[in-house]
Amino acid sequence: MKSLKKVGFALAVTVMLSSIPVWADSDNSGGGNQLMQSQTHWYQKAAETVGPVDGIATEKGTILTLQPGSSLYMEGGSTLHMYQINAHSLKGSAVVKGSATDLLKALKAGKVGKMSLVVPLATFKSRESGLDDNAYKALKAKDNPEIRFDLTKEKLTTGDTDGSYLMTATGTLTIAGEAVPVTLSATASFKDNQVELKGVQKLKMSDFKVTPPSISVIVTSITCTDDITVNYDVIFAAK
Repeated sequence: MKSLKKVGFALAVTVMLSSIPVWADSDNSGGGNQLMQSQTHWYQKAAETVGPVDGIATEKGTILTLQPGSSLYMEGGSTLHMYQINAHSLKGSAVVKGSATDLLKALKAGKVGKMSLVVPLATFKSRESGLDDNAYKALKAKDNPEIRFDLTKEKLTTGDTDGSYLMTATGTLTIAGEAVPVTLSATASFKDNQVELKGVQKLKMSDFKVTPPSISVIVTSITCTDDITVNYDVIFAAK
C-alpha cells in the first residue's frame, strides 16, 4: 500500500507540474510542420504603441522619433523553463545635428546630440501574470516605472556587403533606479531617411542590484537566473 501511495503522489506531482504555463510558448495556430514555416513568436511582435520621449523634442536639431514596427523583448532562464517578456509600448527620440535628408552622413560623423529609448514597465509583459507581478516587484516598478537607455556617444562603421552598418552606442542603462554604463552593438540599416537598429545585449540583473524574481506554484518554487538577454529592433525617422 505504501508503494501505491508513493506512485499516486508522484503521478499527482507530474500532473500539477505539467499544468504550469510554459513561458517560452509561441503562436502555433498555423498547424503543419512548424520547422518549415517562417514564424514570428508572440514575444517578437512589434510594440502596439510607440511615441516620443518627453523633453527631447525641445532640443535643437533634426528630431527623430520611434516608428511603428519597432520591437523589444527580454529573455531569461529559470529552474523550470525559459521565459520571455515583450514590450507592448515603447518610446524613443533622438536629436541629429544635421539634415534628415542625409541621415547616414550625419551618423557617420557622430552628430547624434541626444538619444533615448524607454520601456514603460506597465506594458512589459510575459504570458504568466505571476511572473510579471514578481518581476515588477524585483524591478521596483512602483518607484521606477520605466527602463531607460540614454546615449552618450555613437560610432558608425561600414558593416556587411548587404548595405548595413555597425553602430557602437555608448550610454547609460537605467533599471530599477540603478544607472549602469553599457555599450551596445547594433546593425544599422538606412532606407528613405530612416534608420533601423537591430541588436542583442546580454546583461545581469545583479549589475542593477536586482534580485532575480521567483514564483511558487503548489509543490515547487521557480526561480529566474541572473543572466538576461535583451533583443531589440527599433526604427527611427524624422518627425
